[in-house]
Amino acid sequence: MPREFEDTKVIMGAIDGVHVWPVSNHKDLRGRLFKVYTDGPYPSFPENFETFEHFFTESKEGVFRGMHFQGAPHAATKVISIVRGEALDFLLDTRKDSKTFAHVQTQALNQDSPVSIYIPEGVAHGYIALREGTIVSYRQNVAFCESCDGGINGSIVENLLPIPLKETIRSERDLHLKEFASFSYTSKCSQ
Repeated sequence: MPREFEDTKVIMGAIDGVHVWPVSNHKDLRGRLFKVYTDGPYPSFPENFETFEHFFTESKEGVFRGMHFQGAPHAATKVISIVRGEALDFLLDTRKDSKTFAHVQTQALNQDSPVSIYIPEGVAHGYIALREGTIVSYRQNVAFCESCDGGINGSIVENLLPIPLKETIRSERDLHLKEFASFSYTSKCSQ
């Protein structure tokens, strides 16, 4: 049952179009093999996804990244996966026409029982690294466009963090993102 936070007016609950699935994880004496995404006759999930970019972030314990998305005209869909470490992942539906607008969905990420998350256009993403050297894989269906890069201040999920937001490590950019209540996305892209 979703619950509303009085101070943020955000509703906890599943977000329409977000898919989470366990990753095939095979361990043996050599280490492990895991598939974060499979397409073809037996896909990981029922969405068509083609990778244009694939990148990784490595974070110190206590790093908070987010809440980020890439909007129109080069809106991005992502598949993220934990590679190493542990994190708490946050998703925020910014799509005003969505039935789950302003919903926040959380997902634990752990290398021992990895999952992948499909994040549709218009859903902002962030996470806090809970272990030193946490690595997250990002697959994106379009090229990064700095002029379409959007974000919302992490204070939107502050009461869900395991430590106070002010004690997290954040980039200068993330420190100055607008609050959700005053957020309005405008692209600076000339295409």
